[in-house]
Amino acid sequence: MTSASEQTIASKEVLSTTINRDYAVRFLGVAILFMALAGWFLYDGKIGYPQENERVAPVAMALSAQPLAAADWMNTAKTGRAPLVEAFEKAGLTLPSKYRDTFQSWISAGDPRATEIEAAQMVLQQPVHREEDIRAQFVSAGIGLLAAFGLLGLLSIRLLTRFELSEDTLTLFFGKKRQDFSLDSLQKVDTTQWEKRGILKVTFASGSVTLDAWHHAGIRPIAERLIAKKA
Repeated sequence: MTSASEQTIASKEVLSTTINRDYAVRFLGVAILFMALAGWFLYDGKIGYPQENERVAPVAMALSAQPLAAADWMNTAKTGRAPLVEAFEKAGLTLPSKYRDTFQSWISAGDPRATEIEAAQMVLQQPVHREEDIRAQFVSAGIGLLAAFGLLGLLSIRLLTRFELSEDTLTLFFGKKRQDFSLDSLQKVDTTQWEKRGILKVTFASGSVTLDAWHHAGIRPIAERLIAKKA
């Protein structure tokens, strides 16, 4: 078989694309991650935070009745452990970070509130998670779900989209819809982003098409044929 005949057969070969597996796996993985985060936020807002408030409130309120300032609650000089930590452990709980961080920040900054009994009492009388904290969890969950659905939407578009190149026509499929572009009407092949990003912009008399090798496998043979035709 001659080289010329081989080229003729190659030009008549129909080339087609499928979604790029690496692209699909990465997008799907990130979408699942966002959904998992959204579930976590929803759990905290609906169950986790309210339950922690219920567990902590009786203990914290009882401790707030004691005449101790933040510096006293966090003083480790006597036993090597802060009295506030020990008090919560005796109740079968872990000291909430909100109380610990607030008191330690006062002490570290030399804030006068560190030695004020009333200031410490007010902190202990506040819920660990305020209403705005709980609302923030629902907002974060909503953002996570929107991001996940957005990624899944983009992935669905890529799945529905494919290209097919025959001897004289480039066809764009989107689900059951198709749009044909005659190669005779090929006007421009923009290769400025092809080498670095694998993106080829092709302009026909009836419209333009963008081919992206990251989104679809099988783009490169199609792109090479189009580039050769316009050369």
